[in-house]
Amino acid sequence: MEVIKANIPAVSISMLLPVLASLLILYLKESYAKTVALIGAGLTFLFSLYVIVTFDFSKSDVVQFFESYEILPELGVSFSVGLDGLSLLMYFLTTLISLVAIVWSVRDSQINTRLKEYYIAFLLSETFLIGVFASWDLIVFYVFYELTLVPMLFAIGIWGYKLRLYSSYKFFIYIFVSSLFLLLGIVSTSVQHFLNNGEFTFSYFSLLNNHYPIGLEIFIFLLFFIAFAVKTPIVPFHTWLPDAHGEAPTAGSVVLAAVLLKMGTYALLRFNIGLFPEATLKLMPLLVALGIISIVYASWMTIAQNNVKRFVAYSSVSHMGFVVTAMFLLNLEGFKASVIEMFAHGMTSAGLFMVAGFIYNRLHTFNMYSLRGSLRFMPVFAVITATISFAAMGLPGGSSFWGKFLTILSAREYDYALALLVLAGGFFSAAYVLYFLKTMFLDVKEESILIHFRDIRGFKLAAFVMVVIPILIIGFFPHVFFNFFDESIRLILSNFIQRVM
Repeated sequence: MEVIKANIPAVSISMLLPVLASLLILYLKESYAKTVALIGAGLTFLFSLYVIVTFDFSKSDVVQFFESYEILPELGVSFSVGLDGLSLLMYFLTTLISLVAIVWSVRDSQINTRLKEYYIAFLLSETFLIGVFASWDLIVFYVFYELTLVPMLFAIGIWGYKLRLYSSYKFFIYIFVSSLFLLLGIVSTSVQHFLNNGEFTFSYFSLLNNHYPIGLEIFIFLLFFIAFAVKTPIVPFHTWLPDAHGEAPTAGSVVLAAVLLKMGTYALLRFNIGLFPEATLKLMPLLVALGIISIVYASWMTIAQNNVKRFVAYSSVSHMGFVVTAMFLLNLEGFKASVIEMFAHGMTSAGLFMVAGFIYNRLHTFNMYSLRGSLRFMPVFAVITATISFAAMGLPGGSSFWGKFLTILSAREYDYALALLVLAGGFFSAAYVLYFLKTMFLDVKEESILIHFRDIRGFKLAAFVMVVIPILIIGFFPHVFFNFFDESIRLILSNFIQRVM
């Protein structure tokens, strides 16, 4: 892969801005925490827009804004960061969702203690996430991958709901233990490079040229896959997710679903398919089957929920099933479907978790039946909820339509039966969203209990608007987002085909 060195250290600046805001929060009075966090996240988002404007989309397969600083030259470890088109999209998702989470938190009644620690956790999480998506050294990637665990652990454990400690411990154990498989896999790739070339390195660009015996390649592939499958998550590695989402504060659920889960799917595409093409081809039928099982099983579990947060959590597993299925169909349409669905789900999941948070702020419960009929008194909230829900369902004009449509198209290249299975998964997605909307909009309740409800406004409305606008842009102008990553995924696919032929 080609790289273009940075004229200005754009990635480093993006990572430093939230850190500087965190330091200010640490040393200022607690009453300034919200303001400083808003400014820090806002400046980082604005800087990401500058990066997008200056990014050369005619060379989106080239790593731009590249920086490299040696850390351990004896082992070939360096702080190497930069952005190609795929990384750029995930970087933008990170800065946008981080800002949305902090804007939402400003008026979240759940967040009323230890404000310094709360906002520092989310700002540091933004820095670590940018590091994950921009890293081109596998050890540096692993360090940031692990560090993202820490802020979310405290966010769930301190500001979560009734079972927050249990959920935070479960979240930590699942992610930390699975990450040990990743560390072993990373070390194994470097050792293999040493055996082949006589030097240790963890550079992604160098490891692309590794050659493995097929048995060893499958073994290392599975080490990476276990870690990323838990993070994504896909069935049967998903059981931590409903608990973590169910007990996390609203902003924690927003960041967890919209960005942290994408670390897994991004890494599957970048590392599993990019570094281990022959193993990917051998295991393709199993991986596609796991994706389809995740779609169907999670859809059934979603319909069975009456807790709005667990409803959205299981729906996230179903959406990640679409991403994994499309990705491992190993064709251009599948790659496009998986990446656009990553971003689309980031927007819709953030929106739906904010819907859940709004319900809790009004009723102090996540039971969706408690809000029956109330939407007639909150027309703005009703329109926003419907827009996000229809987009999540995959209705034309919504953000998830293109991911589902291209997944079906991709599956059709192999077999009509496979395409029908994916289509059935899309039907189940529509079923649980329609069930949700029917409960929220059509069921009735005693009006005297609900008439005092105030419609959404202020910071919460601003947070919703920041999510709804990209949803509509993806739905009606998908080429805007395809331009981000099209050349990048073509390069990954081209490298894959060359190495398996």
